[in-house]
Amino acid sequence: MMRQPVNIGIQTRLIAGIAVVASVLALAVGWYWSSSEERELSASLAQRQQRMADLVARSFAAPIWNLDGTAIENLLGAVMADPEVQSIELSSAGVSAVPLLRQRDKPALRPLRREFPILYQSSPDMQPTEVAQAVLVFNTELVDRQVSHIRRFVSGLLVAVIAAVIGSCFLLVNRFVKQPVEKLGALAQRVADGELGAQAEVAHVDEIGQLTQQFNSMSERLLASSRRLTLSEERYRSLFENAAEGIFQTDSRGRLLGLNRALAQMLGFSSPEQALRVGTRLRALVQIERPEYKRVANALQRFRLLQQVPLLISTREGRQLWVELSAHLVPTTDGQGTRIEGMVSDISQRRLAEQELTHHRDHLEDLVAERTLELSEAKRRAEAASEAKSRFLATMSHEFRTPLNAILGFTQLLQMDTTLGAAQHSKIGLIRDSGEHLLNLISDVLDTASIEAGKVRLQPSSVDLRALLDMACDSVRLRLEQKRLRFEIDLSQQLPPRVLVDGQRLRQVLLNLLSNAVKFTDQGQISLRVKVLGFEAAQVRLLFAVGDTGIGIAQHQLGRLFQPFEQVVDDARCLGGTGLGLSISQQLVREMGSEIRVHSEFGQGSEFSFELSLPTTA
Repeated sequence: MMRQPVNIGIQTRLIAGIAVVASVLALAVGWYWSSSEERELSASLAQRQQRMADLVARSFAAPIWNLDGTAIENLLGAVMADPEVQSIELSSAGVSAVPLLRQRDKPALRPLRREFPILYQSSPDMQPTEVAQAVLVFNTELVDRQVSHIRRFVSGLLVAVIAAVIGSCFLLVNRFVKQPVEKLGALAQRVADGELGAQAEVAHVDEIGQLTQQFNSMSERLLASSRRLTLSEERYRSLFENAAEGIFQTDSRGRLLGLNRALAQMLGFSSPEQALRVGTRLRALVQIERPEYKRVANALQRFRLLQQVPLLISTREGRQLWVELSAHLVPTTDGQGTRIEGMVSDISQRRLAEQELTHHRDHLEDLVAERTLELSEAKRRAEAASEAKSRFLATMSHEFRTPLNAILGFTQLLQMDTTLGAAQHSKIGLIRDSGEHLLNLISDVLDTASIEAGKVRLQPSSVDLRALLDMACDSVRLRLEQKRLRFEIDLSQQLPPRVLVDGQRLRQVLLNLLSNAVKFTDQGQISLRVKVLGFEAAQVRLLFAVGDTGIGIAQHQLGRLFQPFEQVVDDARCLGGTGLGLSISQQLVREMGSEIRVHSEFGQGSEFSFELSLPTTA
């Protein structure tokens, strides 16, 4: 059972809280003030006692030394004239005499006692001599009276301050808190009573004023929300009643809660009211096969949602309709059960059209199958022709190269003939250069055809890796010198002496990369870097990288770089090339189990690299 809250107003709580805080603060200030005053008065009393002790020590020394009783009595009277002195006692040093004592009749409540010696010095160059021992007692009654007076003053002042704080708080809270809060409460009650959009005046621009503005804004939003809700309800009612599709609502047992005009007319009734007068259950208005009804009901209970389920129904007049049912279960507003909401569409015309379309589709499938067979046959013939072309080029590689090799051989013999003139040697050199260029073009085309025909087979053998790299470098060194380019070679110290690899194909790849680097670099340098990445069992992992400071390649052209017959630079540099070098190199490296990667920036140069895992040999 919940405990009822104590009915204490906000004004009372605020004033009580402020009073408590003010009281604590005032008590703290009063205690600190009175304590400070008491400490200052006690310190002043101690200072006066010290000064009196110093005065006694100086004044009594000579009379006591000279045994001047009259002077001593006069001095004692002078000391006792001070109202704060309670008593003074003098005891002569080294003389068995009765101590001199002067004290007041009324005892002191909190005496302040001080003992000190009295010293006599007859001349400055002699040591002082103790002539007596003095005991000076001060009375703190005057200080206590002053402290009590201060405490009474502070207490009265605190009471006055607290009373003023409580009174002012009462007035201020009543004016600036209680009254505005009561107005807000009245506004909330008006809104709760149904007066949506009610407003309250904002008296002050403060927190209460902001809260009032928020209440006013909330009231306006509630009014706008109520209007939107009413409008939405009207729209829903209009959609429900005037929708072209049939809409219905039933409870969990199938009793009709409502249906729209379209569904009533679909079932042969002039209005929803006439349909409800005939039967309160949906099954009383339509006829459906019992197994089909159970299938739909079980599916709805299991999945809670049905979408576009085709059904064949019969109206009370015996007319058959193909309809499409969409329904779902929704909880009731009280949360104690569920209801069914559904939509029914007449698809009889669409069903007839689908049947006709099915007939045409069956015929179309036969036509598509026939055309597909023809296309498959054409594709097979094209692939056979392409394969025959590749096999022809791969098979005829020897027949293509042999005549060219003969021509190049005879040109070399003619160049060694010393009887020929300079003009003849020049023409023979032109024939040799053209033949070598044609041989390179034919070799690239034949290599591509061999790769496409699957005729390329790697032939690994034990290769001196450093000698292979030297041969590749020597092949481009003359062109490097002609273009005045620097050639940097960085070979790892851990490079194994011999590896198992197809040396001819590896040399072909490196030569292609180096030749391209020289071709597209006009100034700067070319670099070849071979790095050992690691040893694993009897294999070594090597990184081959060819870099240049040439014209570079734009990022959007990198995707076409390794395509056959593709050249991604300007036409002036492409003259005499087939665009097959990089494509062949990529295919060969893939046959070796790797892939060429490229990193390039336009105008900054390029670097082509690939990694190979090669067995080491003795």
